[in-house]
Amino acid sequence: MEGEGGVVMIKRAEIDTRAPFRSVKEAVALFGEKVLAGEVYATKLKEMRGEASGNVNSKLGTVAAELEETKNNLEKAREESTAMANHLTSLKEELERTKRELQKMKDRETEKLMMEFEIEDVKIVPDTTKFEVEKTRMPNERGPELQKKRYVTFANPPSLAQVMVPQGVEKLERHPSLRRKKKPLIPLIGGIFSRKKGNPEIASSP
Repeated sequence: MEGEGGVVMIKRAEIDTRAPFRSVKEAVALFGEKVLAGEVYATKLKEMRGEASGNVNSKLGTVAAELEETKNNLEKAREESTAMANHLTSLKEELERTKRELQKMKDRETEKLMMEFEIEDVKIVPDTTKFEVEKTRMPNERGPELQKKRYVTFANPPSLAQVMVPQGVEKLERHPSLRRKKKPLIPLIGGIFSRKKGNPEIASSP
């Protein structure tokens, strides 16, 4: 077939050379299956797509639920962590307070012990002084008269003659009424010479 411009177009046609249908029923069944096959395929594809989308949606829902649950768990864990941190902070404060109280108690106990030691020292000092005084007085405890005499002697400084006198020796003095009257020296010498003259033997005797 010639066209405009001298271009020849040839159309190809397909000829079915298969054996003729045995019956009309066979031909309807054959062509009907082909037609129905496309519809069945399309329906099946839609069902598969629907199932796939449903599965995806269900999976998405499951994942979303899991994410929500995880989020809640994380939030709960965060709250518990915050509460634990607050509890630890309160415990630290309580520990510091306890340490301060213990330090104060130790300081008070130390002050108390120091005061007790000072009181004991005050009690011991008078006893020690008393003991020392008594100890120093023991050598002088030889009788009230000797102590009295020594006190009098210390009050009046002794002379050399008093120092030379042995301890314990007392000077005996007579009562003034018993003292003899001293005679004059000249008559006494004259009496001695007169005795010599009257007794020559006594005078010449060795």
